[in-house]
Amino acid sequence: MADLASVLRNVRVLDLSTLLPGPFCTMLLADFGADVIKVEKPDGGDPLREAFLGEGRTDPAFLALNRGKRSVALNLRHPQGREAFLRLVQSADVLLEQFRPGVMARLGLDYETLRAVNPRLVYCSLSGYGQTGPYFRLPGHDLNFIALAGVLGLMGTPVPPGTQIADITGGLMACVGILLALLERQQSGQGQWVDVSLLDSALSTLALPLARHLGLGRAAVPGGEQLTGGSPCYDVYVTADGRHITLGALEEKFWAAFCRAVGREDWIPLHSATGPERERLRAELRDLFRTRTLDQWLADMQGVDTCLMPVLHLEEVASDPQVAHREMVVEGPSPDGGTSPMTGIPIKLSRTPGRIDRPAPLLGEHTLEVLREVGYTEDEVLALRESGAVAWANTGPAQ
Repeated sequence: MADLASVLRNVRVLDLSTLLPGPFCTMLLADFGADVIKVEKPDGGDPLREAFLGEGRTDPAFLALNRGKRSVALNLRHPQGREAFLRLVQSADVLLEQFRPGVMARLGLDYETLRAVNPRLVYCSLSGYGQTGPYFRLPGHDLNFIALAGVLGLMGTPVPPGTQIADITGGLMACVGILLALLERQQSGQGQWVDVSLLDSALSTLALPLARHLGLGRAAVPGGEQLTGGSPCYDVYVTADGRHITLGALEEKFWAAFCRAVGREDWIPLHSATGPERERLRAELRDLFRTRTLDQWLADMQGVDTCLMPVLHLEEVASDPQVAHREMVVEGPSPDGGTSPMTGIPIKLSRTPGRIDRPAPLLGEHTLEVLREVGYTEDEVLALRESGAVAWANTGPAQ
């Protein structure tokens, strides 16, 4: 099973990214056996390590996003640190960087330079606005990207969403781009540059509304489209105990099943109602949902073939039977030998499943180990540490 579980076991990834988008991408690669080497600054490393805790405590989010990886602490601005990194590049299949465009070039580590070192290298640049265009040098965060992409504009009242849409989709797009480039390399023998933008990634989530509204030549109504609160059949309602429940009866068969279950068959013809009739239906649905608690609704609708689900609080998600069955909230290994809560592996492969069998690394935990693998002697690595080019965690000489 060990070999089958490592579908990417022969792929080495140099991960220069921090925080969320890039580490999410390489987390997925590590889950399926890639040797992900997290290249970090010796002075602190990834800011997410202690982002919200301080006092030397490791953020559980860091543990989740960096499971299964090794850490090498290299000073890329130091000549000997850069030389060590170039030697790592010779052994790598993939490099992922998340700097603002121009930073890698200033370090002398741009794609053209590294391609000369390793022509088979798949070099992925994950940035806010991409490597080209009028905005490519601008800073930004998830909220800026989803605003510019039009995602926030589709909401009735634009508010920060419950998760980072551009960051997560950007990490996914980077993962897909890397795998595509690796697949093409099997045919050509050559690597290539993968350019992934968080703005592009966020915009790609609008495949349905953008095509529909541009194709039909009419503007979208914020908060008023069928899937953004315009349809009473597809909305969020408040229950008697102040909880929320979702009704997603887009198809007429699901709407009819719901109406029959609540004894309101007269609503069935109103599935696609517009104008005052639609708003009357919405008001009556609001009144109806307030007549029962959330638990009562879930119990009463058991066995009804319709689309009705509770709005769970984050602390309730792990105990949901479907989530538990799919192992999507798990206790993964932590560096102290214990466990830490994290999301499970979302991709289920029948023959070569992913697995979580290594905790997130301490800063520089594998510096000596990895540099030995690319030909450095222990004395040479010790000399590099003395010069300030590398560092490693104080976990004993056998690292």
